[in-house]
Amino acid sequence: MVVRKAAKADLSLIVDAYRLAFAFDEERTRRYVEMTGLDCFRVLERSGQSAAVWAVVPCGHWFGGRSVPAANIAHVAIQPEFRGGGLAAEILDLSCEDARRDGAMLASLFASTRPVYRRAGFNLAGHEMVYEAETSELYKVRQELRSRRVPLDGARNVLEPIYRAACVGQSGLLDRNDAHWNAHFNTAASVPSVFVFGDDEGYAVLDTSKPGLIEIRDWAAINGAAARQILKFVGTFSTAFEKTRWHGAPQDALVFAMPDKGWRLVHQEEFLIRVLDPALALSARGYACADTECTLAVDGGVGGAHRISIGSGRATCAPGAIDGDKVLSVQASNLASLYSGFRSASFLHRAGVADGDPETVALADKVFAGPSPWVAEHF
Repeated sequence: MVVRKAAKADLSLIVDAYRLAFAFDEERTRRYVEMTGLDCFRVLERSGQSAAVWAVVPCGHWFGGRSVPAANIAHVAIQPEFRGGGLAAEILDLSCEDARRDGAMLASLFASTRPVYRRAGFNLAGHEMVYEAETSELYKVRQELRSRRVPLDGARNVLEPIYRAACVGQSGLLDRNDAHWNAHFNTAASVPSVFVFGDDEGYAVLDTSKPGLIEIRDWAAINGAAARQILKFVGTFSTAFEKTRWHGAPQDALVFAMPDKGWRLVHQEEFLIRVLDPALALSARGYACADTECTLAVDGGVGGAHRISIGSGRATCAPGAIDGDKVLSVQASNLASLYSGFRSASFLHRAGVADGDPETVALADKVFAGPSPWVAEHF
């Protein structure tokens, strides 16, 4: 079995694999490869035959105000004649090793069949949520509106600093690769319009190609005033578009800024993470709790026990004894949920997959506390 980076000669293979796995037509696949970058794609060969293709996209995930190096594993397509033989698990392990060599501390994905991915060390780590609202409600927002249009060419240079500033107070959001920005600016179906609000405090990328629906492809708001401006601005389109839709957080800034009813959750799914190197990943993320120290023992996984010392929002990790005080033992398969804040230590303790005395569990709740994790993309 051989895994290699895809080359131009593999494009027809990727087209065929994605046609059979995801019902993509050739144009859609070629566009996806172009936006993602051919260098992100991998090809697995078995007995001289191409058995699978997928993408490993470098990125980061924001936790505690810091970006943790990561990789998205995306669009795994196994050729039909190679399915059912456990190849998916091998691909996940190979992808994680590939990502770790390139400096990733986390690997993340959306799973079509969760049991396979959980057996490979992945677990739920955050939400993808899509909201919908009636645009007629949005014009009622009380907020001075100041907006300017930004040309699509060069928009990333204007939007990225705003996006990164908004990420600091969130959990889970991607520290984006070119592939993610390209997807938001995709002009294959329609040309989006980009608007910035206030003193570069927020932005919205709008898609008006769907009858009756104005889609907010991407948005960020550093403060509440920016969130209200985005809503009010979209409300100015209410005569042509009855509804608007956007990716948002479990505790969403746009939902919070809504003047009344008129919104609903239309889609919810969870992404999964595998912690590739516990010590490095624990040291890389930020922490909102006061200076403290505890020991995290990972049962059945790589890395054993780690003593975590937190000071000024940052942690250092060193090998720790598992027979001392303040030891929280967590099953390796559930480490990602604790790490991201998707599940608290108390929740995992009640579920029987984490162990520690009440004081230690309460301390771990504080250590990993933060906003509910989410992402604004489906990868």
